[in-house]
Amino acid sequence: MEKADELKGIHRSGTNIMSFFDDNDKEHELQKQQSAAEVKKDEYLKSVELLKKLIQENGTKENLTRITAIGLLIESTDFLNIPPDRKKMLKENMTWCNSQYEKYTNEN
Repeated sequence: MEKADELKGIHRSGTNIMSFFDDNDKEHELQKQQSAAEVKKDEYLKSVELLKKLIQENGTKENLTRITAIGLLIESTDFLNIPPDRKKMLKENMTWCNSQYEKYTNEN
């Protein structure tokens, strides 16, 4: 009977085989989120690089400086844990990028 009482005292969630699978699922979900964040970051950087080339050919120095700063902002952003103010700033800058892209592609 004393041994049965000792067994009841063991914290079972740490020894339960299902907790292993739960931890594994959580890790897998985190990896998926990290991959999605990296993909989004890469897409933004590719868009910025394309626009940067257009601006270098046809744009102003001011626009080139801004697109370079936007690229640095994207590179320094953790897309997995993005704070709301940084998200808003990125959205505004990507909207500007889209308008500039339309401007430079319609000129050609």
